[in-house]
Amino acid sequence: MTDIPAKRRHVEVMDELKQKLGSIVSVIPKSRPVIYLDYPMHGNIGDLLIHAGTDRFFADYNYDVIGRFSIHEFCLCHRPDKPLVFFKDSVRRLDALVKTGATIVFHGGGNLGDIYPDYQMFRELVIARYPDAPIVILPQSVHFEDRAKRAAVAKVFAAHPKLFIFARDQESLDFARTDCGCSAALMPDMAHSLWGSLPRHDSNDTRLLNIRRRDPEAVAGLAGSAVTFDWDEVISPSDLFLLRLLRKMQSIDTPTRHIVPNHVVWGWYRDYLLRRSIKLVAGYGRVDTDRLHGVILGALLDMPIICQDNSYGKISRYYRDWLSASDRIVCRVRSKVPSVEPAPQAPISAIGALREYGI
Repeated sequence: MTDIPAKRRHVEVMDELKQKLGSIVSVIPKSRPVIYLDYPMHGNIGDLLIHAGTDRFFADYNYDVIGRFSIHEFCLCHRPDKPLVFFKDSVRRLDALVKTGATIVFHGGGNLGDIYPDYQMFRELVIARYPDAPIVILPQSVHFEDRAKRAAVAKVFAAHPKLFIFARDQESLDFARTDCGCSAALMPDMAHSLWGSLPRHDSNDTRLLNIRRRDPEAVAGLAGSAVTFDWDEVISPSDLFLLRLLRKMQSIDTPTRHIVPNHVVWGWYRDYLLRRSIKLVAGYGRVDTDRLHGVILGALLDMPIICQDNSYGKISRYYRDWLSASDRIVCRVRSKVPSVEPAPQAPISAIGALREYGI
């Protein structure tokens, strides 16, 4: 039986998690340039926190990042009579950068598995295309619904001799080491790099913010009759239009990228969305959530947090491995994640469509 750690001051736990990220430099040497792939271009605030944390990490440790690219720069998706994801001619730009001897570094998160197949296929295509390049996957939670798909992905990963996987929890680490035979290590989420850079919560407000998933990872009935919030409510119709425009600009390789790189334009907008989201969450006194980055954002803001599991146990796994010692966080852990039907999904709408990009 796993011992329950004694509670400690939240600030001590968060300091340690940020410091732990520093050990990544032993795997991604600063002597090599870095190519950062698969940064998110959507309205999921959790993924944007990971992206901002990764940028902060690269800056704090003085990495030479020679390229930052989303899936849209090199791939097309969901085209008739084509594979789900396939390379465009623009991948030759990536070929040239890889030839410099750079380390390919993939964005972390929770999309390693079969729930979000676009990003998983992009990852596999890159790993197969560059068998001689060192490749690192930043901290991920792994989950597969289909055992055959799990085995197929493990086979692709195992074939690459220089692939290193950082895992956000023990179960994901077991997949990397046992199923794939890859070099791997436990590592907290990259958003912890932001610790100390966000305003500490000092509100006397006692209101509770219920952040609840409304996507394939949701579990019905967690919030009861309470009014709930999810990340897509931060996104207005005008935001959605701009998100689609920015993705389209990348997918058609507009010449403006030679003037202002795509990642710079996206970074401005990402930070705007994050500022709005942080202001909203910080306006409450407490957070109750089944979103991992509802927990992590609350932790970065030093707020009292109650966390509950998503459909496959991702939150309790992360809490167990990294946050259980914090005196600001309580986890309502089920002894076993039940097999349940996903929470009812709202009718598909322009804004609701963003949920497919969740982590």
